[in-house]
Amino acid sequence: MRKLLFLGALLACSPALAGTLTLAPTTVTEWKAVYGRVEARNTIPARARIGGLIVDLAVTEGDLVKAGEKIATVQDDKIAFQVAALDAQLRALQVQLATAQSELARGQTLVGRGVVTLQRVDQLRTEVDVARNQLAATEAQRSVIVQQGAEGDVFAPGDGRVLTVPVTRGAVIMAGEVVATIGGGGVFLRLAIPERHAATLKQGAAIRINANGTELAGRLAKIYPQIDNGRVIA
Repeated sequence: MRKLLFLGALLACSPALAGTLTLAPTTVTEWKAVYGRVEARNTIPARARIGGLIVDLAVTEGDLVKAGEKIATVQDDKIAFQVAALDAQLRALQVQLATAQSELARGQTLVGRGVVTLQRVDQLRTEVDVARNQLAATEAQRSVIVQQGAEGDVFAPGDGRVLTVPVTRGAVIMAGEVVATIGGGGVFLRLAIPERHAATLKQGAAIRINANGTELAGRLAKIYPQIDNGRVIA
């Protein structure tokens, strides 16, 4: 019994074998968990060019549109009344021009007989020119009004998806109001990072995106200088 205890004491007092450890500096990437939202790269509003009543609305949120595609129609009833009034003026001016031309033709016939003077013929010719110019001016004015009516069509400003439609069919809007917002040019992830991390942000830095358990790699494309509600937008 004593021999066993003595052997155990000797084993306990024997020195342990020493190992060699190598210490070296290692760069450790510090990851910060932040939240972001997916946004369209380009957000373009489609605006009404004239004020009036929305008589046709062909899109809703989520629809895909092409540049130049008609998405709504705004109608201004006053334009139709103005066109009707100008049509009446045109008819009157056409009659006036026809009468002036008839008087000029008769005057040119009578001037050879000495019944009408050359001064009177010149006066009749001037009346024809005035009537013709008035007719041309009224036709041009009518074309302008008709073009204003054609500007009631609202077209998509670019290819993309309809994000918002803040109006409804039958609503009255003013010129310049937004009929729909189109998002195009692809999508990106907008981040709102606490300003305490602003000094560590660098454009081009790598980021990891976790969406529904799937991890994707990305890079920090742009950092905006303005701080919004204590957060840096990137």
